[in-house]
Amino acid sequence: MIWPADEATFQFVEKVKKQHHQKRLEGANIAVGFSDSKAFIKDRFNWGKTSKFSHAAKVWHPEDKRYDFLITIPSEAWSILNQEQKEAYVDLRLSCMEVEYEIETTEENRKKKPVKDQWGRKVYTDIPKLDADGNPKWKVVSLDLPIFQNNVSRYGCWCQDLMDLKSAIKNSEMKAVKSEVVIEEIQ
Repeated sequence: MIWPADEATFQFVEKVKKQHHQKRLEGANIAVGFSDSKAFIKDRFNWGKTSKFSHAAKVWHPEDKRYDFLITIPSEAWSILNQEQKEAYVDLRLSCMEVEYEIETTEENRKKKPVKDQWGRKVYTDIPKLDADGNPKWKVVSLDLPIFQNNVSRYGCWCQDLMDLKSAIKNSEMKAVKSEVVIEEIQ
């Protein structure tokens, strides 16, 4: 079950948006809700969810406002985070929101074909895609390494999962250094 966040939480999300995401998410309208989900599921932190706001979700939201995204926060997780961790958490959820851009095309034999980079990925312009009303089209990207990298660059390793990742990287680097020393000794 999801219920609307209180005004203080909504304002907190807006504050974080303005602090780090204003230019990128300037036109995005974001709804915030809490779920009755646990803080940990199968001993892993419940990161909540960022989703596109569906028209059906307006049933529970009192305002007749056009929303683009919904951040769903597990209420139990929110209750155990301190203020700095809450800010980092909100930043992480906001980092999953992006505007869609037009694909760069070239014309071959009177047909438009997408331009691809050296790895075969489509190249995008800096022109946002627009809906029929002229509003930007938005998308949600999954929590991946670049999302976490940007979040950690702003807030550091603010939760145990990120501290564990940092430790794993340090251990890996130590093993690599030891391997190099052994190889040098053999030569």
